[in-house]
Amino acid sequence: MIIKSFTAETAAAALKRVRREMGGDAIVLKTRQLSGGKDDSRVEVTACLENPTAYQSSETLAGRLDAETLTVDPKRSPTAAYELRPKRRTSSEQTTAAPDIGNRLEVLEQKLDRLIKTVRSIGHGDTTVFDDVRDNLKNADLSDDMIASIIYDAALNQTAAVDPVETAREQLTVRLAELMEPNLTFQPGDRVAFIGPAGAGKSTLMGKVAAQLTVQVKQKVTLTTLDKSRMAAAEEVRRYAEVLEAVLVEPAMLETPDESSADSITLIDTPALPPTAEGREELRAAVDVINPTCRVAVFSALMRCNDALAVAELLEPLEPTHLAVTMTDLTDRLGAVVSIADATGWKIAMLSDAPAGLGGVRRPDPDRTARLLLKAEVVGD
Repeated sequence: MIIKSFTAETAAAALKRVRREMGGDAIVLKTRQLSGGKDDSRVEVTACLENPTAYQSSETLAGRLDAETLTVDPKRSPTAAYELRPKRRTSSEQTTAAPDIGNRLEVLEQKLDRLIKTVRSIGHGDTTVFDDVRDNLKNADLSDDMIASIIYDAALNQTAAVDPVETAREQLTVRLAELMEPNLTFQPGDRVAFIGPAGAGKSTLMGKVAAQLTVQVKQKVTLTTLDKSRMAAAEEVRRYAEVLEAVLVEPAMLETPDESSADSITLIDTPALPPTAEGREELRAAVDVINPTCRVAVFSALMRCNDALAVAELLEPLEPTHLAVTMTDLTDRLGAVVSIADATGWKIAMLSDAPAGLGGVRRPDPDRTARLLLKAEVVGD
């Protein structure tokens, strides 16, 4: 790889030097307005050539032309090639020249063009330094919009050309930290509803949360279910209550304030998200009557991103506050739930395995998740 900086009076002129010396495969890494000294009105463009030929290497490394400025010869035709001419400025020009706003705008435009080109390359087969990043994130089932955003932000970093994967990981970790709430806790009097599509593992997750609250945190727990459509739902919740010595109540008992539940954390199982708008409205009304303080939308890690985003849109009227992802022991593709968090603002608060899994409910870790999405080495594994 060859990395070289070019300076000229304008960004456009500097880019012409990049194209002439490094060719059309050159990637612009940075554009900046020089300040201070004799070059305070010049623009510097830093570019790289990932796989230079022997000829390109010799030409690029031999062409040290930083002291020259690209100008157009007015006597030549508008289509003539640009010529290299040295330019000297007097001390008065250096101290009294007004800032060239046009040049600054041109610098910003060139920077924007570079970033747009990087984003547009996603999914179109263009070769960029972020090819591996893009492929791994797509394989992790992250949405195209979020992949574009991550690569867009990573491209702003000066280390992108040197280590694009690490640069993207750092950027992704920062983004994931904003999308996660690893320290979610419940207090006596809280009501937590678990909502989501069929097969997501809502009842199992509720049982695991109840076990942790009862055994580890030593909290009193009350259980109930709104699921009247699945015959085994009530029986499953009843078994959880017996094993954990938790209180089992009917949903109607939660419709009015009760002092007896003020010292308990109430966990509420709900039926699968109904397929009809009428059914979803009835579910929303039933949940609203109980008035949960926390509504956890539960998604399986096995659900594909587009399907998960479509379900999330149907769940919005139920006003979820947090996200939980189950079956994480069956796949490392967490992109769907991450994409939901990015699209909705619901923060990821719980990770859990499949119903047969031995693990309890875990807290999300931004750095670990970023490494999984990018197929990087996971610290601690």
